[in-house]
Amino acid sequence: MKSKIRARRWGVAAVGLLSALMLASPPSTASSRPSVAPLDDAPGAADFNPNPTIGGNGNAVPAPGFASGARGVYAPSYLPGCPYQRVCVAVLDYQNGHNTWKIWNLYECGEYSLYDWHRRGWIRNNQSGSAVTYRLDSNHFPLSPSHPVNNKWVEVDWEPTWHIRTC
Repeated sequence: MKSKIRARRWGVAAVGLLSALMLASPPSTASSRPSVAPLDDAPGAADFNPNPTIGGNGNAVPAPGFASGARGVYAPSYLPGCPYQRVCVAVLDYQNGHNTWKIWNLYECGEYSLYDWHRRGWIRNNQSGSAVTYRLDSNHFPLSPSHPVNNKWVEVDWEPTWHIRTC
C-alpha cells in the first residue's frame, strides 16, 4: 500500500512540475511560426539562413542536394532536373550574395513534414500517370494549387505550407 501512495505522490509531483515547465516555456512552433518577408533578390539584401529540413513521418527522406545561383537569376535556370517517379522540392537554404537552394527528391508516396521552410520555393512533380502532389497547411488541409505531373519547376509560397503529400 505504501508503494502505491508513494508512486501516486511522485506522479502528482511530476504532473505539477510538467505543468510549471509548460507554462514557463515558449509556445510551440505549431502556433508561433514566424512570418518572413518575401525573398529579396536585390544585391545587399539581408542575409537569410533558415536551415530547412524535412521529416518523413515513416517515409524515407533522402539526403538533400544543393544548387546555387546569383540573386536575381530565375532559379529553375540552375535547379537540376527531377528523376522519373520523384517529386522534387526546392527551398531557399542560404542567401548571402547568392541564393543556395536545398533540394529533395522524394520517392515514397506519403506525407512529409516541413520545418523552417520560408518564402518562395519550387515543386517539380515527375511521378507517373495522374499522381498529384499536394501542399498542406498546419491542419493537413490541401492548399491551392495542387501539383499534377508536369515535370516542370513550379514556383510556390512555402509560408502557408507545413506538409507535402505525394502520390
